Amino acid sequence: MKPKRAPARKKSAGGTLVGLFVGLVLGIVGAAAVVWYINKMPTPFKQPPVQPAAKADAGKAPPADGPAPLPGKPGDPVPEKRFQFYDILPGKSEAQVEGAPEAKDKGKETAVAGKENIFLQAGSFQNPGDADNQKARLALLGMEAAIQQVMVQDKVWYRVRLGPYTKIDEVNKVRAELARQGIEAAVAKKD
Repeated sequence: MKPKRAPARKKSAGGTLVGLFVGLVLGIVGAAAVVWYINKMPTPFKQPPVQPAAKADAGKAPPADGPAPLPGKPGDPVPEKRFQFYDILPGKSEAQVEGAPEAKDKGKETAVAGKENIFLQAGSFQNPGDADNQKARLALLGMEAAIQQVMVQDKVWYRVRLGPYTKIDEVNKVRAELARQGIEAAVAKKD
């Protein structure tokens, strides 16, 4: 009988380390290729600067650091609202422009009533979204607020007001509660 030979062992010393090293190098090369490819593509988020269209008053330079003008012209009708969210919150807000006939008529009605109405103004914002956020914050506190859109020196402002209140004690109580919540409120009379 012939003696059986044991099968020859293959030497694979360091095979695992070589595989890890090759994988690491391939990963780094792949990541570098992706970064290079992304940097060479045009960025969709950057928009080229838009040149203002020529206007009739081309001699005037647009204000560089002022707020962007609102669409439309002062006195144009307010566009119909697209969302019903505002109807859910307590106290629907109606847009008012100082000096408009509707605002003067409402002022006469309060004067006829003989009572002086006091309001708390919880903020005045140039951005209508900020005014809506403040109104929603007040609604979460259980306080009904209204937003007034007014023109002050050819700028549109959105006032967030609480009230009307007829007693100064009631005004002080609400103002103290707002102060505890970190909201500064100023006393204002009906315009």
